[in-house]
Amino acid sequence: MYPINRLVLNFPGFETTDAVHQIERLSAGGQKTAKLWGFDLEAGKIASKSQNHRTSIEFNSSAEKWTAKSTYVQFSWDDIIAKYEDMPYPQSLFANFPKYLLFFLDGSVRKYAKASKRYWGFTIYPMLLMIVFAIFSWFLMHYTVGQYGLHWVMTAIPAFVLFLMLCRFPGDKAYLNLSINDWGFARDLVTLSNPEVVKRNALFADHLIKEISSSKHDEIIIVGHSFGSVWAVSALAIALEKKPNLLKGKRLTFLALGSSLLKIGLVKKAQYFDKFVKLVLSEPNIVWHDIQTKTDFISFYKTEPFEPMKIVETVCEVVVSRVNFKHALSPERHAKMKKSMYLAHRQYILYSDKRVHHDFQLRVFGPFFADDLARDNSLFENNDFITEATGEA
Repeated sequence: MYPINRLVLNFPGFETTDAVHQIERLSAGGQKTAKLWGFDLEAGKIASKSQNHRTSIEFNSSAEKWTAKSTYVQFSWDDIIAKYEDMPYPQSLFANFPKYLLFFLDGSVRKYAKASKRYWGFTIYPMLLMIVFAIFSWFLMHYTVGQYGLHWVMTAIPAFVLFLMLCRFPGDKAYLNLSINDWGFARDLVTLSNPEVVKRNALFADHLIKEISSSKHDEIIIVGHSFGSVWAVSALAIALEKKPNLLKGKRLTFLALGSSLLKIGLVKKAQYFDKFVKLVLSEPNIVWHDIQTKTDFISFYKTEPFEPMKIVETVCEVVVSRVNFKHALSPERHAKMKKSMYLAHRQYILYSDKRVHHDFQLRVFGPFFADDLARDNSLFENNDFITEATGEA
């Protein structure tokens, strides 16, 4: 038997799904992953409620020649997101649009364009959509209300009301308000003006210290999906400040999936985060594995993770994998995914229909170490742990 005992510390992205439901989604996908790769998977019980924004579950997977036990810890901040998402409309637009606008005014959007044209397109998308709605609203009111020779204010008022209505619908269908809320949160993350973020970072850091210090696992994987990469870096950096030898003797992979790290790291005012990133990258026991895909417009595809921040040398090993979800999904799922940029952005953490080296759930449940998979993306192709378990040659 080939036993692996791993600890997975997962920091999710910007979605209001609570920790229990996210783990249930992982568990359901894990059964499909197990069938795909030819192993058995058993899931333990999930705590019915997060304990201090930390929920855990144990998975046991096995095949003929190997077994793996995975302790999976889900960190949650959906309650923080909910305060942005649940704010009444149009109050949410009035509160978060000025914060979004600041990214244009402070030069951050120009830096995004230099780092990744795709991400720049995602950045300006809400602005372009709102401009279209504003122009349509003005001209429609101008050629209806305006024809009566009223003062221009009498045209502007109904035009503004129509504009707000369009931002709501079809704006919601086009992810306008979700995007604006996301940028509003991002600005609060830049300035640390939301005290709940500061408190949660400290809490997550304390959790990391406890989990990693007591860990006897063969490997530790810290996962940061989207905004989760920012939370994970911040928490790990604070933990390292408190306990500099935290990672001594540990085998740790930092798995950055569709990372939003540069969204904060390229903002001049976020100097604290620049310090956090450099502290994490100075750890020799970390293998940083950055997975990017051209299908995802909400991440920095074809961008070296740290060069735009003018970090050209790192102590830790950095591996970048650029992948195509087309090779991982059935034609039907791929076609559905391409219709939604947010579904494409979430696919990193969902199950795959085909065997691919970048399968997130293979790292959580499978017989390979995450750092080995990062270094050798063909590791599983001729490995009898997989081929004999499935009966394939």
